[in-house]
Amino acid sequence: MMRTVPKAPRPQSRSLMGWLCACLLGMTQAGPAHAEESSTYNLAPAPKSSGLRLSGFGTLGYWLSNGPDDLQFRRELGQNLNRLEHHHERADSRLGLQLNYQSSDRLEWVGQVVAREKADNRVFNSVEWAFVKYRPTDDTEVRLGRIGLATFMLSDYRNVGYAYHWVRPPAEFYGWIPFYSLDGGDVVQTFRVGEGHLKTKLYGGMTHSGMPWGSDSYQLGAHILGIGAAWESDEWRLRAYHTRLSFTRNAPFAQLVPYLQAAAPLWPSGAQFSDDLLLKGKDLSYSVIGVTWDHDGWQLASEVAFTKSQTQFSPQGISAYWSVGKRIDKWLPFVSFARSWDLTQLKLAAPPPGFGLEPLAASLVDAYRATHTDQYTASAGVRWDFADHMALKLQWDRTVVSVDGTQMWGYGSVPWNGAPKHVWSATLDFAF
Repeated sequence: MMRTVPKAPRPQSRSLMGWLCACLLGMTQAGPAHAEESSTYNLAPAPKSSGLRLSGFGTLGYWLSNGPDDLQFRRELGQNLNRLEHHHERADSRLGLQLNYQSSDRLEWVGQVVAREKADNRVFNSVEWAFVKYRPTDDTEVRLGRIGLATFMLSDYRNVGYAYHWVRPPAEFYGWIPFYSLDGGDVVQTFRVGEGHLKTKLYGGMTHSGMPWGSDSYQLGAHILGIGAAWESDEWRLRAYHTRLSFTRNAPFAQLVPYLQAAAPLWPSGAQFSDDLLLKGKDLSYSVIGVTWDHDGWQLASEVAFTKSQTQFSPQGISAYWSVGKRIDKWLPFVSFARSWDLTQLKLAAPPPGFGLEPLAASLVDAYRATHTDQYTASAGVRWDFADHMALKLQWDRTVVSVDGTQMWGYGSVPWNGAPKHVWSATLDFAF
């Protein structure tokens, strides 16, 4: 969100390079990126008309924590907690490459791959971008292929640590969204408005993400349609987007449905959730408003999102964060606060005793808690740009989690006493 480098979006990636990055980093995955202001965050200078250029980025990170042992830290939902528990370097480390080919003044081909920790390690899932961009006019841009999912302000460079001053984007706002890219297309129209530029966007297609499930994973997919606008000047960036998702697959907790239906005569309170547990065909809407301000070394940023869903077993509520930083020569200290409010409540009566329905009730509660995030985090840290295109970051996070909103900390109920969790992180970010 807050940009500490020149005003240009940053990339992310996924693909063939998956296996190579796995060798380098000891893991693989894809990250997203999408350009609403430009089509890519170009780390290499763009040729005037045609040419081939290669750029890249990476992060080496590590974290330590204390607090309740039952709260296991992860950066985002798509990461496998079992692997992170013994390999703390995997949470934030990643490596990405981007290839741009400008075949004419109007036509550009872009590919990007990112290796990072994820539940589904197949090579294809490491392809972040693979699209062709056509500019029929100077003010119009059309992209087709695999593009970044334009849902929030960091969509262009969510995995590019060098592009922002935090160690990682706020988990309350970014961590619970597993989708990074979109197989489809978008159309962008640019207008001159006041002292800046207004860019409107219409996008649609299909998306999917591998989600952890024990030691394995499952695929969560959705059809997506969205619209948005962003205005940017030298100091300000204002953004408003609305995205609608329709799930195309069920989650594993759908296996509870036949048991709840069979128990309906004895336990109608549980049976009423049979349809809710089936995600396929259910819609979720996600509306985001964001603003950043960059002036005289000061960097301020904030985003607010409103999520609504047709099922109680997907996120619903409000998430937001604000962040303030001040550049002092090569240093940038910062503080931030992020909050996720869950606005639903599982109204479930206890099953009748003596029929062995208690495990079924516990599984239903686990499914609910594993799909909702209700927590807040206060953070403080510093970024040091000690060399060209290289930055060292240190950050401390203090997180307080609601017992019914433990989605970011694992599946099901997390039995702890409500004490806060402290996480200390360090990263080395670079771009080339």
